Amino acid sequence: MIKKRYHWVFSFVRPLFRLYSRLAKGASSVPDSGFPPDQPALILANHVTDLDPFFLATGFKRPIFFVASDHVFRLGVISSIIRFLVAPIPIVKSKTDLRAIRTINQVIAAGGLVGLFPEGNRCFNGLTGQIPPVTGKLVRRLKAPLLLYKVHGGYLTSPRWSRHGRRGTMNFELSRVLNPDELAAMTPSQVNQVIQEGIAVDAFADQHENAIPFKGKRLAEYLERVLFICPKCLGLSTMHSNDDLFSCTCGMQVQINVYGLLEPVDSWSRDRKADGAFLDNVGKWDHWQRRTLITMLDQPEHLDLTGQTPIFQDQEEVLYNCQRATRSIRLDQGKIAMYADRLEFTGKRRGVRIFPLARLDRLTVHGPQVLQFALTDGGVFELRSKRPRSAYKYVILNTLLHQKKKGEAYGFFGF
Repeated sequence: MIKKRYHWVFSFVRPLFRLYSRLAKGASSVPDSGFPPDQPALILANHVTDLDPFFLATGFKRPIFFVASDHVFRLGVISSIIRFLVAPIPIVKSKTDLRAIRTINQVIAAGGLVGLFPEGNRCFNGLTGQIPPVTGKLVRRLKAPLLLYKVHGGYLTSPRWSRHGRRGTMNFELSRVLNPDELAAMTPSQVNQVIQEGIAVDAFADQHENAIPFKGKRLAEYLERVLFICPKCLGLSTMHSNDDLFSCTCGMQVQINVYGLLEPVDSWSRDRKADGAFLDNVGKWDHWQRRTLITMLDQPEHLDLTGQTPIFQDQEEVLYNCQRATRSIRLDQGKIAMYADRLEFTGKRRGVRIFPLARLDRLTVHGPQVLQFALTDGGVFELRSKRPRSAYKYVILNTLLHQKKKGEAYGFFGF
């Protein structure tokens, strides 16, 4: 039974947020799905901003219960208010969460709407990520209609890595509606393919097709949260940002413009653009750095795979122990380092803590740069820093190291 207060809250908040999204974000109206008001449904979309659940909810006349990261439920009084008003479904992103799956089933069984962003995280690079293979199986088991949406313009309105938002244009596309019979006639992998195609957006392809300015300040600041390999010197974590400039210690420098595209500043970058080899957007650069990291792992002279020296490391980190959807306990402050076989935290109070990669269930990123990891024995930890640094690089490296050890094909799913 879905409580009446959720309907009251939704009816009050929906018009206010619709007005806010139009005035502050340049967002168009979400297309009416024409879906019967008394039936359950699963709503899936690409994930590009923190406010995606609110944007999508403005297109419906009844509450949507969104699956949300468990860190939202560790904010004390704020979390209590969120639970009371909109009852999001908590999920621990860094591990398989059976409790969340049970709650989704309960909402669907009660005739409610469930919202889910199957990538598992906001995209860092402007391109919709690969969804986990288990998604299709879950969708089929729910035996509910499936609505697929594409959010265009959201990434450049609020880049996940950025210190500041931008004012541009957002629009929403209802790409496909499938009923339970259609889903039952497909295999889980076919459902996955339909979902992947139904939510796929390339922010930079959109810009090349219809250039829209996204105006803001300090457009490049904190770009090092996502781009961590220099294309000139192949330095790891040698990049830094300032205002609209992004530079490496080797002298390579680019500038980001109001269209979200990169322009060369130094002579090496200008030569690369003349040759047609310049990485002119975050998506291209990220794709290149992922392939480059794979090459480095397959050619050991580039990286130490013996576990003697770290591949990545960062200072001024704070380690937290996270209790699911309740609270975070600060453990220590120090530095982190990822080796070929372990994640190591060296604290000021308790010295070195070693987390073997074989014991890590999964790494993921919350917000722009909180690194969360779960252990196979059930413990969940977070590493936070006030310094701009890439948590994303640790997730990428951990994924590749696991795949290399198992002899699997390299690939990436939700972070």
